[in-house]
Amino acid sequence: MFQRNKRLLLVLAAAGLLSGCADYLNHRDSITFGLGNAMEANKGIHTQEPFPRVAQNTNIPADGKVAHRTIRSYQEGRGQTSAPAPSAVILPVATPPNGAN
Repeated sequence: MFQRNKRLLLVLAAAGLLSGCADYLNHRDSITFGLGNAMEANKGIHTQEPFPRVAQNTNIPADGKVAHRTIRSYQEGRGQTSAPAPSAVILPVATPPNGAN
């Protein structure tokens, strides 16, 4: 009887130790440097304000006639100014989101 209880205790202890790994397995989709989750990291870095106030402004100052005239002149090649091509592109510096330290 004592041997059976000892074996049961050993099995329960092993199951308890192995269940500690379940938390890691449940969170394997999180961003970690070791796993190389580049897509998730990019989403976290580049999504600073998903709903900016400017997007809620529905007041459009022009009407359809102005838009049609502008598109037509663009397609016909009228009114184009020859601006010099940019010699360099300056990209903004990436900053970590709040609380990333």
